[in-house]
Amino acid sequence: MSVQIDDALVRRLVDAQFPQRSELPIRPVTPSGWDNRTFRLGDTMVVRLPSGEEYADQVSKEQRWLPLLSASLPLSIPMPLALGQPAADYPWRWSVYHWLEGEAASSGAIADLTEFASSLGRFLGALQRIDATGGPVPGDPEDRKILEATLRVLPVPDKASG
Repeated sequence: MSVQIDDALVRRLVDAQFPQRSELPIRPVTPSGWDNRTFRLGDTMVVRLPSGEEYADQVSKEQRWLPLLSASLPLSIPMPLALGQPAADYPWRWSVYHWLEGEAASSGAIADLTEFASSLGRFLGALQRIDATGGPVPGDPEDRKILEATLRVLPVPDKASG
C-alpha cells in the first residue's frame, strides 16, 4: 500500500488526535529517512510515520523499548511522547518524540574525532551490556514464523560428527 506522507497528512493526524498541539507548526526534516518520514512539530517535538507496512511494527517496539534503553545509555536517545493511531488516510500507528538537537555525524561536522569516537564507543559498549532477554526480535514477523518453522524440521547435527 502506498501512502502519500506530507505536511498536510501530518497536520490532519496531529489536529485530530492531539488537538492540544494543533497550533504548532509542522515542517519536514531532511533527510527524512527510508523507514519513516519525519516532521518537526514545533521546536521541541518530532513526528515519525512509517513509510510502509513493512516498517509499521517498529512503532510498538520503539514505544516500549526506547524508554527502557534510555536509562542505561550515556547519550540521549529519542523518547516517545505520544502514540498516534491509524486514521482513514493513514493506516498505521505513528509516534511523537522529543526532538534531539544536533546534526548528522560527518567528519566535517565533528570538531574532535577522538572524543567523538570515545563517546560513540561508550554508547555502543553500554548498549551491548544491556540484557536483551525478552527484547524484540528483528525483522518481519512473517519471516520469523517461516524461520522458526524451518528450524523445527531441520535435523540437529550430532556434535560428535561435527
